[in-house]
Amino acid sequence: MTDNRLLKLVSLLAAILLAYSVTSERNSSVLSMSVPLEIKNPPEDQVLVKPTRRMVQVTLRGPSFLVGPIASSPPPFKVTVPERTEDRIRVSLQPTDLVVPSMIEVLSVEPSEMELVFEPIERREFKVEVPRVGQLDKQYTLSRLDFEPKVVTVRGPRSELKQIKTVETEPLDLETLSESKTVTLGVRNPGSHTMLGAKNVSVRVAINEIPDQMSFAKRPVELRTVPATTGVMIEPTEVDVIVEGPPTEVADLKADQVIPFVRVSERPGDDGAKFSVRVELPDACEECSVVKVEPDSVLVLSGKKSAQKLPKQGAEKRRR
Repeated sequence: MTDNRLLKLVSLLAAILLAYSVTSERNSSVLSMSVPLEIKNPPEDQVLVKPTRRMVQVTLRGPSFLVGPIASSPPPFKVTVPERTEDRIRVSLQPTDLVVPSMIEVLSVEPSEMELVFEPIERREFKVEVPRVGQLDKQYTLSRLDFEPKVVTVRGPRSELKQIKTVETEPLDLETLSESKTVTLGVRNPGSHTMLGAKNVSVRVAINEIPDQMSFAKRPVELRTVPATTGVMIEPTEVDVIVEGPPTEVADLKADQVIPFVRVSERPGDDGAKFSVRVELPDACEECSVVKVEPDSVLVLSGKKSAQKLPKQGAEKRRR
């Protein structure tokens, strides 16, 4: 029984000595630090616009093993907003508003009071803009840029909404594009106290290869007739054609795939008739187009008239 009492006495003395060593001035620390200001019970229809820097400077003293963790993770300084009728109020910052362990003493709070300014919350709609950075590769061109939504609702204090003209997304980097695609860009919050009705915009980008041109000289004109127009002839029998299209398609285009032709559905009169020259291109060159035919029309002659005219032309050539 005596041994048990002695053991209890030794344990008590050890606890006293440990507590003394922990709370002694040699193991105590004093720390000055900034802690965030947290407003409790704010009005639902208003937003706090001042102070813009919501930090409070405090000085603490306590055991080093408790002060150290507080420095790495500062607790918020909580201020309760009283019932009020004005947009500007002054509140006192009390040491008891900072929640810290009981063994830590709050020596000072700066500032000791603070003015809080609130503004009513409003909603307005603003047009969306998609800024662009960089350049497309020289072989591409931007043919279309569309996005949704085109208008975004912004919620915030009146003083900030007055400063907003448009709402921008994150920039669209053209250097990363080599094909048409749809990308999602975040919307940038235009104010420090504003809230966005939409946080992302879907942007549809269409890009095309810059078209290339290729010339095909002296392509024979194909005469396409019906039975009633057999025997007719054309002058001249060859034309020059310029084709435009994506470089990859134009590069693969062969001369014999470029077919100029005229379609004659009725026999011309004795003096002949002018017919426009059309050009047939292969299906593989689906984005190609004909930009020029020289000449763009030919004279179609009936068999009788052409027979009279052709020998005369041959005679003129012989005289030359």
